[in-house]
Amino acid sequence: MSERFALLNDDRLNAIRPIITARLQEAAGLVGGGAFEEFFDGTMQALLRDGLNRIGAHEGTVWLLDPTRTFLMPRFNTGPNSSELVGRFRQSLRSGMISMVVATEQPICENEVQKNQQQDKTLDRQLGLLTCTMIAVPFYFTGEMRGVVSAVRLKAAGAADEPAGFGLEDLEALQLATTVLTRMIEYRLLSLVLGREGLG
Repeated sequence: MSERFALLNDDRLNAIRPIITARLQEAAGLVGGGAFEEFFDGTMQALLRDGLNRIGAHEGTVWLLDPTRTFLMPRFNTGPNSSELVGRFRQSLRSGMISMVVATEQPICENEVQKNQQQDKTLDRQLGLLTCTMIAVPFYFTGEMRGVVSAVRLKAAGAADEPAGFGLEDLEALQLATTVLTRMIEYRLLSLVLGREGLG
């Protein structure tokens, strides 16, 4: 019979726990406020790319709330147009399907995006593409909603062939990848706050 994993609380940590929590929130604010590209390292990027590849997404994006919580901004994108998106485009929280994910804190899986009245077509028009099918899931770290992770299948504007839709298993796979990504981010933040980054 295997032993249960049980780690008892160390009362000596109670005095500094509020300090650690405050420092974690401060560090998370810096990451969300514009330092994400520097913080989001190669291992995190590889994890997300692998998750997107597994579900057959054409590309994926990490959207973070701006400090005023008025816009979602793409901070990481795996597609060929990432330079036109990351740090440049702003999606108002008053429109668009990914904004609905922020409002409801619920994931969506939409297989006829271009027919959905809630889609904001600004980005598609800018890039000359049509978003055909999309998954978007809430993105949390340090106990707070920080944005959205989305996966899409696209086609060129005017193209006839429609890509296949996503299924429930694809949504679950992206949720799992996002959960693991959250844990990696929180681990790195805690390591930085405790001065243990790079100590192994």
